[in-house]
Amino acid sequence: MIVASKERYLPVVVNTLVLSKDDWYFYLHRDVYDQAVILTDRYDRAVGDLMELIGNKQRNEEAVRWFYEQAPKPLHILAPYLQLIDGEIARDIELICGVLHVVTAMIQVRQFVLKPPEIRKSVSFSLTIKEEYEMAWERFFVSALPYEQRGLLLQAGPRPAAQPELAIPVSMTDTVPLFPVQSDRFDPLSGQAPVRTGSTDDERTATRNLLSR
Repeated sequence: MIVASKERYLPVVVNTLVLSKDDWYFYLHRDVYDQAVILTDRYDRAVGDLMELIGNKQRNEEAVRWFYEQAPKPLHILAPYLQLIDGEIARDIELICGVLHVVTAMIQVRQFVLKPPEIRKSVSFSLTIKEEYEMAWERFFVSALPYEQRGLLLQAGPRPAAQPELAIPVSMTDTVPLFPVQSDRFDPLSGQAPVRTGSTDDERTATRNLLSR
């Protein structure tokens, strides 16, 4: 998940980190952030090498270099993945973050550069993915709280369903369900750890309380 906004929000999506630069706030899923940190450690001083690994170096080169300079670290290191887009991308923060939102949901960017060249060259995305990120962003903003209203979480406490003005939106699951939360409890029957597609009520309550302090 990658969401950009000039308005500051208090996200209630589990495992969401917030970065800021200039007049923008960037909301990243922890999985995307961790992958970007690893890529930054490896390629920040050799971003040209990362561009070569991804391929199609001439595609959207201007947008790549612009976003690399404009975005906060470590989000900036994802700029070369704009080369995977089959179509010209304007120098627009919201558009680029939306595109990267879909790209990072579909592929593991950290592992992508380790794939064989023939696989990397076969991957591309159409600009029609704009509809996908617009829907995902809408779900994020519906569940997030305006930052100036963060005190309501502490003041309201448990509220009956008849008072929706202070109620937290019902949908509290991850905006992008492609990042499941792994349970650390072992299932002896299947031999694998079960996968949860969302978080529990207690986890969400603890996260909201932590973020509002």
